[in-house]
Amino acid sequence: MFEEEKTKAMMLKTWILFALTSAAASCSSLEVSFLEIRNSKGEVIQLEPDFPYAHVVISLEGRVLHSHPRTGVVWTDLSDVNQFGTVKETMSVDSKEGMAQEIEQWIGRPYDSHFSWGNDAFYCSELVAKVLGIPPEPMHFDPDLWPPKFLELEGEPGISPGKIYRKISGQDFSF
Repeated sequence: MFEEEKTKAMMLKTWILFALTSAAASCSSLEVSFLEIRNSKGEVIQLEPDFPYAHVVISLEGRVLHSHPRTGVVWTDLSDVNQFGTVKETMSVDSKEGMAQEIEQWIGRPYDSHFSWGNDAFYCSELVAKVLGIPPEPMHFDPDLWPPKFLELEGEPGISPGKIYRKISGQDFSF
């Protein structure tokens, strides 16, 4: 009887190890990085009150995904992204199996300088939010940080790098 119980316990341990290994294989980690951007005078460009980063990218499977006015939506490497700013913080997030293939539908799309959630172009945080499944929220454009033309977008659906940061880190967020 004792041998039968040992065999059952060993089979249960093997099954649990297999289940854990399978679960780990179906999810890999992706990195969400937040970049500090500076203007030609060397001053930090700040687009949100109390949030110092103006660009966000995703690293997955050794490549970096981002959308930028100069490139649109592209896979690139970190050295190319460093042309646009300096990575200051990175957070790991679980990714779904096949996420890189899902992202391919957006590669080559233009940058969205109108910050519209519902068109075929993407701004950086919109791209990251859609990859991660983070829904849009009413946008806020601080008049002290944004040109007047963006104030007409106040309350439209969208998302900022700061809101993504706070959602991933679990911090509450409001202006």
